[in-house]
Amino acid sequence: MGANQRGVSTLLDTTLASPAKINLFLHITGRREDGYHLLQSLFCPISLADTVVLQVQTSNTPGLHIERTGGLLHIPEHKDLTVRAAQAVFDVWSQHQPQGLAVSLHVDKRIPEEAGLGGGSSNAATVLQALNTALGKPLNAALLHNTALGLGADVPFFLTGKPAFVEGIGENITPIDGFSGHVLVFKPPISCPTGEIFGDPELTRDAKDVKIAVFDSASRLESGSQNPCLLSFLSANTRNVLQAVVEKRRPEWQQYFSSFKQSVAAFSPLLVRMTGSGSAMFAVFASPSQLSSALQAVSGNPLLQAGHVFDSAILS
Repeated sequence: MGANQRGVSTLLDTTLASPAKINLFLHITGRREDGYHLLQSLFCPISLADTVVLQVQTSNTPGLHIERTGGLLHIPEHKDLTVRAAQAVFDVWSQHQPQGLAVSLHVDKRIPEEAGLGGGSSNAATVLQALNTALGKPLNAALLHNTALGLGADVPFFLTGKPAFVEGIGENITPIDGFSGHVLVFKPPISCPTGEIFGDPELTRDAKDVKIAVFDSASRLESGSQNPCLLSFLSANTRNVLQAVVEKRRPEWQQYFSSFKQSVAAFSPLLVRMTGSGSAMFAVFASPSQLSSALQAVSGNPLLQAGHVFDSAILS
C-alpha cells in the first residue's frame, strides 16, 4: 500500500508466524445451559505455522475496508475469523478516530484445516493482537481477552504464545513455563468438523477433573526436566475424550492412528494422541534424533503416505 493520499499513513506492514497447537489432553467436564462445553486441556503452541502478511493504512474513506488474498478465500468474509478480528478492533478504535482503515490481509496456509490444530483460531489471534498494537491498543488487556473469546474458545490461548493449562470454555488460562518437546504431526486424509464432533450425543461430558497442582507435582519428581515425568503422568491419567467420538464417526481414522502409533513406537515417544477434535494426531519425543527417525518411519509407511506429516517443536 502506498501513502499517496493526503493525510493517509501506513500504520503496519508486517509478516507474522501464526502457530498451530496440540492438546496434550482434553477432558470435557460439563456443559453450560447455553451449550458451551466446559473443558480442561493442556495446550501447546508448536512451530508448524501459517504466515500472515498484514498491511494497514489510514484511509480518507470512512469505515473498514479489507482486501483478502491467500488461503482463506474459500471462507465467506462474514465467517472469516481474521476479518471479524479486524472488525472488532476497528469498531473500538473508530469511536475516537475520524478516518477509516484500509487493510490488506494475506494468509499462507500450512496448518491443515478441520484437523484440531487451531489454525483458524491462531490466524484470528495473530490479526487481533497485531492490529490492536498497531492502533495504539484501543482494546485493553481485559477487552482483548474477551474479544478473543467472542471469536472462538481457542483464540484467547493463542494470545499467550506459550504452553498453558486451559479451563472453562477456554477463558481460564494458566501459562506453564519451561515446557518443551519435539513433535511429529500427522494429518490423515480425513476431515473432522469441530461442531460435528463436539455435538455427538455420546461424547463423554463428565471426564475426570484434573487439578493444575498435578503438573507442579509431576515436575518436582524429576529434577532438571519436567517433560518426561509430566508426559508420563498425562499418558497414564488423562485422555482426549473426543478421540472416541472420531473413532466411532470415522472408522477409517482408527486405521491411520494405529499405523501411526506402530510406526513411531520404536523411537520412544513420550505421548501419542489425537489433538483437539481431530483428525490430526501427534507424537512427542525427547530428542531431535528420535523425531527425525520417527519422521522417516512415518514417511515410509505406505498407508500414511495418503496424508501429510510435519516435524515440529513445542514453543515455550
